[in-house]
Amino acid sequence: MDSRSRQSGLTRNPVSRQDEIRLELEAALIDGRLTPGMAIDEQALSARFGTSRTPVREALLLLAAKGLVEIVPRTGIYVRQLDVRELIAMMEGLSELEGVLARLAAHRCSADARIRLAEALEHTGKCAQCSDPVGYAQANATLHELIYQSSGNDFVIEQTRLARLRIAPYRGQLFEKPGRLARSQIEHTAVVNAICTHQPEAAAEAMRAHILAGGQAFTDVVLRPRVPLPAQ
Repeated sequence: MDSRSRQSGLTRNPVSRQDEIRLELEAALIDGRLTPGMAIDEQALSARFGTSRTPVREALLLLAAKGLVEIVPRTGIYVRQLDVRELIAMMEGLSELEGVLARLAAHRCSADARIRLAEALEHTGKCAQCSDPVGYAQANATLHELIYQSSGNDFVIEQTRLARLRIAPYRGQLFEKPGRLARSQIEHTAVVNAICTHQPEAAAEAMRAHILAGGQAFTDVVLRPRVPLPAQ
């Protein structure tokens, strides 16, 4: 289902208050307003959305089921912190999922899709040249989304989005690492070139290498000193 289909679906079936809260929290994870280990205040969310604590708790339970938050009994609710093994495992899985999507995109992308991919690659390149990590992160998301759409496989797309969401709290610091923007742009160029010249295996391999390179940077982020969660 593409974004327009989801939007039309939401028009027919308005988002519940529970889903509204969940989507807002997911957006906060993606854009860095919620970071690993940060406490989430149920009462503040209830006041913000003008609702009882029931839909707030239901939204948080859904996020906990996705592995995005951790509910510590009698203590509080926190953005889930990943340990190194979890992060490595997720990045290995994500690299395979994104590799599949890149391979399918190389098979299926249209002439219009190739134009949009080239434009998105140019945008990430400009952000890299300007050393703009915030702009690059946004342009990066757009580029990957175009590859997803070109793949034509909704099931793999949804699994990939969920995996990306689980590592989203760490992504804000990734592009601040010295030299990462330039390396990421080189990796993106290899992926897009393979897709646009209809080289499925080359596209898959380039994408896997790209994600795993980012995975190493993520591991470095996780290894930084962190404030531990309160003891149960």
